[in-house]
Amino acid sequence: MKIEGIEPVEILHKLIELKAPEQVFDQDDQIDSTQAQDMAPIAKPKAKLLNKHIHQLIKHPLFESYSLTKQDVMVIADLWQFHLELPGRGSSWASICASAKIRRYQVTECLKYVTGLLERNIICFDERIEGNYYLNPMILQSAEYTLSKDLVLRIMGRDIREDLELVIKENWQDDKDFMNDLRLVFNLCYNSFGELGSRSPILEYPILSACLHLLKDRILAAPDTLGIKELIRQHSLSEDQLYIVLLVMYHQLCCDDRITEADLALSLAPDPRFRWLQQQLLSDDSVLISSGLISREQRFHRAQVNTIGIPHETLKTLGYRSKNSEDVAIKLSPYFQKCQPKQTLDDVIIPASDKQLISQIINKCKSYKRRDLEKWGFKVESSKQGVVLLLYGAPGTGKTFTAGAIANELHRDLVTLNVPELRNKYYGETEKLIKKAFNEMREMATKEENAPVFLLNEADQLIHERIAITSTCSTIENSIQSIILEELETFPGILILTTNLESNLDEAFFRRFDLKFRFRLPDLESRRKLWKMYLRNEIPGSADIDVEPLAQKFQFSGAQIALVVQNACVEAIGRTGKSKRLRQHDLLKYADLEQPWANQVNKSIGF
Repeated sequence: MKIEGIEPVEILHKLIELKAPEQVFDQDDQIDSTQAQDMAPIAKPKAKLLNKHIHQLIKHPLFESYSLTKQDVMVIADLWQFHLELPGRGSSWASICASAKIRRYQVTECLKYVTGLLERNIICFDERIEGNYYLNPMILQSAEYTLSKDLVLRIMGRDIREDLELVIKENWQDDKDFMNDLRLVFNLCYNSFGELGSRSPILEYPILSACLHLLKDRILAAPDTLGIKELIRQHSLSEDQLYIVLLVMYHQLCCDDRITEADLALSLAPDPRFRWLQQQLLSDDSVLISSGLISREQRFHRAQVNTIGIPHETLKTLGYRSKNSEDVAIKLSPYFQKCQPKQTLDDVIIPASDKQLISQIINKCKSYKRRDLEKWGFKVESSKQGVVLLLYGAPGTGKTFTAGAIANELHRDLVTLNVPELRNKYYGETEKLIKKAFNEMREMATKEENAPVFLLNEADQLIHERIAITSTCSTIENSIQSIILEELETFPGILILTTNLESNLDEAFFRRFDLKFRFRLPDLESRRKLWKMYLRNEIPGSADIDVEPLAQKFQFSGAQIALVVQNACVEAIGRTGKSKRLRQHDLLKYADLEQPWANQVNKSIGF
């Protein structure tokens, strides 16, 4: 799209060239607004040409909706040059105001101008800002800014809506068309423009708005038999309510997890002044919640949060079909145990550097992170659908607890495979049971909408070094190892194995693990936290306990600390009167009894 034969990017480049003698681009020069104010006026011929190009951009069809002023165009020109010369860097509020010829000490006027640019989606924060900058202007002063992605596209002569219209159907005929294009439109935008660093990707509002408006127009033009159209009529949904339904549907069906209320509000109401109106649409007495169209579910991710979803029965009326054709929950065999872990990564007490590695393990398990790897050229590596992890180390150091935290952070159930149930006295039966167990895990991993995380605890009971063939039993045992090796190679879900005896595992197994993480005995700081955690407030006398000497003297695992506290409490409970409370000497007594076993913990792992 051109005007007078000039594309927007060419107009900006001419502006940059014309103003170069007046203000050579330099970040420090931008910040010094006093210097910018005192510059000599532009020569009249140049000023006339400059004004001509400014007017061209203001009137350009791609920019008319922004209602640009001359001041805005000069800011855009500086930010565009900054974008080209220092890609990925943000500009400060003072730099923007220098471009707008506002003195940096005119703070109120300057921040008001920056706010106006944000309101019109000309600029955006270069990081995720959830605070209300109308209430706290200091947020504006500490943030950095970039041109919005939508405006950058327009500078390059592109209109996101027109681009999206080229890839979806012109007319929808049935629910299948609706579901396919819902996925396609959002996938294109989230994969191309999403804030991928966050737990739940966020789109800049102009990009998200283009997606939603396009989908709405297709819905209105579709036959009345369309499920989503019937839903709108049945509940008299407003445009804003429809947008909530569409966005929630996408995250629930096409992403790793349901969207949180906070992310939904931030996506649909980036202006904090109107976020409360967005939140009202999901209040308990709202149409969406009271009618059951939208369900709210509490999750535990660092803090308790509410996630938003659509009931399965409603999804079916909109054209969604589960991968599980029978549409029933898969019944678990006796050797499986299913639970919903409550612990979060914050509850895992290990050194900070190790916790960071666990965070990376969680990222590894997210499908959209694996899609990012494909963009970086790792197509072969990312082609494997599942993730197999090994957590190994000393007993009682938190391997099983951490596996539960990983499942919770991914908002999935944890299904534990009970190894003794698989070990049958008849070797032939054990082989069959292992095959059956892995087949069932594969079925759950591929057919359930939000497949669980699978845990094989104390894996050394089932997998180990292959042995020399001396009998039928050894032949069958090696056959079992081969079956498991093959299963790990192609497993489609998330499988975590734990062991205290990693030295007993065959080297071939280690090549099948996507990530291997070693749990060491807690360091001093971790031991302090563990003593405090197990000395709960409900225990009389716990507040008087000094954990420092305990943490310093006894190099215990978390399980050993828990055992010492429990044994000491048993003794304290046996007393009467004022003596019925936990005392320091109780803990020291049982810690001394446990001390000889501390070294055994170090040795038991087989290093």
